[in-house]
Order: sequence, then C-alpha cells, then structure tokens
Amino acid sequence: MTLPITCRFEAGSDNSDGHSHQTIERILRQFGYHDAEIDAVYFGNWLRDYSQIVDPKLVRAPDMPKAFPAFLSRKALTDLVDVLAVKKFQDLRSGYPAAMQVTTRKLGVYRPSEHIDNPLVVTPPFPDPQTRDPDFEPWVRAGDPLLETDPDTSMRRYLSRSVDYMAQQLRMSMTAPRSLRGLRHFGAALHVLEDLFAHSNFVELSLINAGHDKVLPWTTPMDVNWDLPLVTGTFGGSDVVASLAAPLGKILYSTEELTFELTEPEYRSERDKVMLILLSEHPDQSYYRAFNALLSARDQLVSAAQTLGIDTLRFYRWVLSTPASIVINAYNVAAQGVLAWIGNSVADAQTALGNDPNTDPSIEPTHSQLSKDHAEHPLHDLAARLASAAVGQVAQAMLDFEQGKPGADPVAVASEFFCHPAATDWHHTIVNQWAAANPGQIERATLKTDLDQVHQHAILELQDIHRELALNAEQFFDYLFNSTDELPSHFQGLAYSALMAVVNQTNWGQVLLSLTQRSLTETR
Repeated sequence: MTLPITCRFEAGSDNSDGHSHQTIERILRQFGYHDAEIDAVYFGNWLRDYSQIVDPKLVRAPDMPKAFPAFLSRKALTDLVDVLAVKKFQDLRSGYPAAMQVTTRKLGVYRPSEHIDNPLVVTPPFPDPQTRDPDFEPWVRAGDPLLETDPDTSMRRYLSRSVDYMAQQLRMSMTAPRSLRGLRHFGAALHVLEDLFAHSNFVELSLINAGHDKVLPWTTPMDVNWDLPLVTGTFGGSDVVASLAAPLGKILYSTEELTFELTEPEYRSERDKVMLILLSEHPDQSYYRAFNALLSARDQLVSAAQTLGIDTLRFYRWVLSTPASIVINAYNVAAQGVLAWIGNSVADAQTALGNDPNTDPSIEPTHSQLSKDHAEHPLHDLAARLASAAVGQVAQAMLDFEQGKPGADPVAVASEFFCHPAATDWHHTIVNQWAAANPGQIERATLKTDLDQVHQHAILELQDIHRELALNAEQFFDYLFNSTDELPSHFQGLAYSALMAVVNQTNWGQVLLSLTQRSLTETR
C-alpha cells in the first residue's frame, strides 16, 4: 500500500526527486555534524511542521465534549505525532526514548510566527483561540498593525515575530550545543529560516530584481522602499493535515504487524495505539471500551490458542465475527474520521483557486499559492538552493561559536537573511546561475495558469490519497473481517467452542457481548 505523497519542504518527506527540510539539512555534514546529530536537528525541524496540526480550529478545549473527528484534544494530537515519530526516528528513539518522545511542550501548537505565515484570520470560527489553549496566539484580524508593511524594509511587520522566535531557538541551542536538546532547538530555528524561501515571495522578488520582471510577485506595488513588498501566505492547513492523515491511514490499514500482534501477548502495534487515541476522543466511548476489551482478549487468548494448535489469525477473525461486531464499527469510526480530515483538506485547498493577489491589492496570497514545497513548482529547486546556502552560513557561524572564535554570532547571521532581496546581494550568484540554466522554469513562473495547475496538482494529490486510503480500508476490512478461511476440523471446532465458552464468561468477553448487543439494539 503506497501513498502518493510528493516530496516537499514539509514533514516526513525524503525523496530524491525533490527537496525537503530533511534533505536540505544534510548540508550540515560539511560542518562536522554526523548523521545522528543531523537526525536530531531534523527532529526539531519536523516537530515544527507537525505542530501545525495542533490548530485552534481542530483542538478541543478541556471543557468541550469529545467530538472526533471534528475536534481532538491537544494531548491526543500530540500522541498521534509521537506514534509517527517512533517510526521516523527509530534509531534515536531506541537509544534515547525520553529525549526523543514527542510531548505537548516539545510539539507546541500552531503559531503563525513559528512558520513565517501571514497571521490574518478573515472569519474567525470563534472569538478567542486562547480559550482552546493558552499557548495559541490571538487572532490577527484585518487592520491589525502586524499586517502593515514597513516602508523602510518593504517587509510585512509580522515577520519580525518569526525572526524573534528563530533567534530564541538559536540561543537555546547555543546553551547546549551538540546535545539532543540543543540540536532540537537548532532544527526549530532552521525550520523558520528554510521556510523564508519556501513560503514567501523572496525567490520571486529575487528573480524580478535580476531582470526577470515578468515573474509573478504574488503581491502588488506599494509606496515602500522596494516597491514590491516581501510577503508570506495565509495558512490553510491542507498539506499538514494530509501529512498526518496519510501515514495514519497506512498504519490503520496495514496487515504487516498483524501476525506478530497475534503471537505476542501485551504487544501493542502502531495500529493499536492509533485506534486507542482516536477512539478515546469519540463521543461514544463504547467503541473505546470495546477495543480495549478486544486487546485484553487478544492478550489472554493467543497463548491458549497456540497451546491448542489453533491458528491465531483464524481464531482472531472468529472472535471478531462472533461476539464483537462493535469492534468492526470501531474500526469504521476511526477510518471514516481520517478520511473526513482529508476530505475537509481538499475543500480548504480549493478555496484559493481563482483569487489573484498579483492584480488585486485587497487579496492576501495563501500558503498554497506561495508555497514552493512541491517538486512540481517551477521555483522549487531555486528555493531549496537558497535555503541550503543560508543554512550553511548559519551552520558555519554555529561551528565558529562552538569553537570559541571571537565574534561568532549565529543569531546575527541567521537574522540578516530576513530582509528584502533587493537590500542584499548574497544570493545574486545563485539566482543568476540558476536562471541562466532554467529559462523554461522562469517562463512557467510568469504564468498564473501554470502556477494554478501546480496548486491544482496538490489538490489532486490529496484526492488520490483519499481514494487510496478508502481502498486500503476496504481491503483491510475484507482481510480481517470477511475471511474465507476453511472451516476448522472437528477437533479445532471443539477447541473453538471451548475457547468461546471461556470468552463469554470473562469480564472482557462480557464487555464485548454487552456492547455489541447495545449497538445492535440502537441500530434497529
């Protein structure tokens, strides 16, 4: 089951066809970082990407009723990210389980300042996001001074908050260089720096300043020093929700660990963990109780089944089909919730199509319009080259600081990159050389129809993920619940009956039976 997730400047991508935060940070090898240290840096970067999932529009406040899939608690969202982290950072996690665990403090919440996002909220879904969690930043509405453009720097004022956050993370890294904690903070800082090139119009303005004046700037001229301001996009959340839902779908519908689950009492697979997290957030807690009862049944039955020579997978299917139809419903609840997330993301991504910030000064560009995350974007490669060069300079400054060289200041070096491209020249050679070698990509960057197709490609990708997850779910359910196993032999049939008689007398068996009967009664 392979999901078509395009490589991008985003969480979890590592594909030779494009660039990502992970591939960009491999430049750290040139500055003496070994692979485990680079993974620890990337962990901090990866956490910032996934912190976007803890969105105030998705988070359930502690005093709100459970309502999966519409809302989840901050802890549940954090626990889901932790399940993904175990697989993504296996070596470091096995060696340093506590330091590499995803906690609410390490993951944080979505704050536009940590991602250089334009914080504008046009129609807030509720008055104050801090009623959901105090760590959220207050809504920024039209007319807020943060949305103004500084006339001297030609940059939106909200970008100063991102520089402050990046500087804070660098300082925290400098207090414990090369430690897991220090490397994690270094990765968080680099995330902001790399996003400057992937999620702003820095690259477009650089090309315009180099003479390619037909490249779309994704803004309109203003009465400021450099005419066209440096801006970023408003965040919609579609990409990051897909980056959560797609791997969760693979976990939920994989049969890879099933045999091991059925031979190891007390073992909890990734699927078990994800199911428990999701069902714990559902308003009908009978699903959660039923799934817990099933796990308890599995723990106690696998040894007995093996002793009697019964195929554990066949017996598991039999248990599911006999007293535990509510467990089938529980799997469906989790599956439909994950699919709903992606469906909502598709709708969200489609809202920006048709708007044109290049001609209408009242329209702010969206994250999707400015994002050069996808390898299909004509400026994806140039954005990655600029990001790599910037990361390299900050890494050299960090190395100089660690070696005690006078005047070494990683914060100052990183902060200098946050300026209008017309006000600096460090990038000229990179931009000119790339432009000379890629006239076709520059031509594409002048055509809104071409760039809209890139945006549409991302939407189609989400739809493909949705369809494949639905197919995978159908195949998983068919494999687990609709097996065509041969009927057991007479002896095995007696053993099945004996075990089921025991099942029906146990606490967890009674739980499954009562919950199933209740479920059947309610559906009549």
